[in-house]
Amino acid sequence: MLLQTENMTTLPFSFVELNLDDSDHQTALFNLMNAYMLDRMGCEKPLHPDSFQELVCGLQKQANYIGVLVQNENEYIALANCFVNFSTFKMSSLINIHDLIVLPDYRGKGVGRFLMQSVKAIARKIDCCKITLEVRNDNQTAQNLYLSEGFKECNPPMYFWEATIDRA
Repeated sequence: MLLQTENMTTLPFSFVELNLDDSDHQTALFNLMNAYMLDRMGCEKPLHPDSFQELVCGLQKQANYIGVLVQNENEYIALANCFVNFSTFKMSSLINIHDLIVLPDYRGKGVGRFLMQSVKAIARKIDCCKITLEVRNDNQTAQNLYLSEGFKECNPPMYFWEATIDRA
């Protein structure tokens, strides 16, 4: 599918919702997540090859998972891992973008914008009230993209906190 918006010309990319039962999509998911992990904005360590099935099976258990792949010809070049949640304040569904990955060779070519707009199209299709995401405070490139796509810091500003749970 070609996507055209008021801010950009038609790009030769297509997006597809990730099918976790499709082996090509599973491989794309793992490869793109691995590229993200190797990036300085990731943890700069590769995914362990044995974690392939764990990643796929874990996401298959999430009824609220939406994966979005961007394809350039026969190559998957970008991924958004999203989860549908519920806004108790707006009493409506929302999409949270948990991971957004663009392969380094495709950065600065409109792929990230295309991916963001693809997620927005899905959010409109399923009648979400908003899209949320988290971004590292030192990732100015991503912040610039998000700002240009209409995202802004929450008011009041929010922190993203975590507590690690010991697993048996």
